[in-house]
Amino acid sequence: MGGQLDRRAGCQIGSAENRGRRLRDAGLDVRNAASVTSDLQQAFVGLLQCSVVTRDACPQLWPLVFAHRSTLADWFVNRLGYRLLLTESAARLYRLPTDAKVHAPRPTDMPGRRALILAVLTAAAAEDAEDVTSTQELSDRVRVLTDREQTGVTPYDPDRYTERVLFVRGLQVLVDLGGLRPLGVATTDQNDDWARQRNKVGDAFDVRRELLLRMIDPVSLNAALDSAGGQEAESPRFGVLRRLLELPVCYFADLSDDERAYLTNQRRRLLSWCEEMTGWTAEERAEGIALVVTEDKHTDLPFPRLRAADFCTLLILDELLGDIGTGKPFGRDRIELAADDIADRYPTAMTAGTTVQGAMAAGALETLAALDLLRPAETPGEFHLTPAAARYRGPAVQETTDRSDGGTDD
Repeated sequence: MGGQLDRRAGCQIGSAENRGRRLRDAGLDVRNAASVTSDLQQAFVGLLQCSVVTRDACPQLWPLVFAHRSTLADWFVNRLGYRLLLTESAARLYRLPTDAKVHAPRPTDMPGRRALILAVLTAAAAEDAEDVTSTQELSDRVRVLTDREQTGVTPYDPDRYTERVLFVRGLQVLVDLGGLRPLGVATTDQNDDWARQRNKVGDAFDVRRELLLRMIDPVSLNAALDSAGGQEAESPRFGVLRRLLELPVCYFADLSDDERAYLTNQRRRLLSWCEEMTGWTAEERAEGIALVVTEDKHTDLPFPRLRAADFCTLLILDELLGDIGTGKPFGRDRIELAADDIADRYPTAMTAGTTVQGAMAAGALETLAALDLLRPAETPGEFHLTPAAARYRGPAVQETTDRSDGGTDD
């Protein structure tokens, strides 16, 4: 009997070891699942931040996008109504409009109309260029192209410095879209030298014709030109999720009746999707819902940054909140009055960028509008603060630094 007990004990011990091994394996599976989730979220957020991800330009993000391409495509297509196209070396996200609208933040450094026109002309010229080209060659091709009467645009004059600067800005658009890949040193330095005529060649580029051809997607173009783009059946879902993921706050007042009803009925599922795709936390208030990011790198415009202009904007916002509040209209003169008051209170903290007449007010207006903390009111020339602006109430100035030596704004 003793032997039998020993054998049973041995079996029990063995079973305990197996259970321990299985528990350890389960712990490994949990860690692997967490890693996969994190990689998926990085890839998803990365595509929202950079609509073109290439193997060369994004060596860390590209493997994640490519590895999870099926899941990402499903999320973008079925949850947001976007279009994700992948090749062996690039991924391109097209934000298809619904009802002729695209809910995405306007870039803070949006190129001007002339720079965009030159970018399109440069793309057309690059298609006929050699596989490796240069800033100067593309400039020559665009000059010849605009000299043709049928082009229908103002001729490009590379002898003018302002035109060369705009041309360089247009080149950067193509670099950001992956159509041109800089070879060698950073493109900005070389092309700046070219614009100043210190470098007769400029940067060298590898022409990516496939991405040049994908600059304009036919499906996206049709959806933009025709509001009946075939997405009406899913537009409530798309409209709500796009606002949640793309904008600082999804305000209930901005939603259509259909979108508001859809959010009411599907709130739990939609917020679960948002957390699954991004890892961000949903903050629900009476006015709307905001996804709170975990890191500054997940926003294209952190605020306030450690710079005088941002702190001046923060103080202007506080004055507007205290004197006017949210939702009530006011004119630009009220922003200028607040800026003058701050300049008088903190003279030693002013910089060259904030002492120029009207510069502080203009900078604050631009920043607050980009953050959707300030919107145009119904009356032209007037504005009102959005509910999220109240989060910035009551900043305290702990210390000011004497910047009268002409230091930079950083």
